[in-house]
Amino acid sequence: MAAAVSVIVTTLNAQLDLPRLMPLLFEAVQEDLLRELIFADLGSTDETSAIAEATGAEMVAAGRDPRAAGAAKARGDWLLFLDQRDLPETGWTRAVTDHLPRGGAAVFRQGWACDLMARFGMPRGRALLVPARDFRAGRTGRPRLLRARCRRG
Repeated sequence: MAAAVSVIVTTLNAQLDLPRLMPLLFEAVQEDLLRELIFADLGSTDETSAIAEATGAEMVAAGRDPRAAGAAKARGDWLLFLDQRDLPETGWTRAVTDHLPRGGAAVFRQGWACDLMARFGMPRGRALLVPARDFRAGRTGRPRLLRARCRRG
């Protein structure tokens, strides 16, 4: 599979959080799933920009809407939005790869409350996977639940 996913991480003074997230994203590099990494930054004053430079991530000023700012720079067919403290479980790329042919938005499982809401047709979550064209058109619909967890670090 050609790299199809742009990962957009909302950051604010993330120098302590990013070292835990970055190794988990490396799994997507190994699977040729990650097209690019974008930090949608809310005005960090720590070493977040140095981490972006060291890892090859692009850093964009987020303004009031970090997802929109990141999506404007993204070139992938799919967008994966994460917060700096989101930690996808090992094997998350398999769940994403399995979902891509189905199309439509999806969220990571994030605990019993989110899972319960999903059973009633109301999936919620910060970690959102969505086709880029749908996000840019303002259409995320009702996201499906991915078969992978994303815990909060």
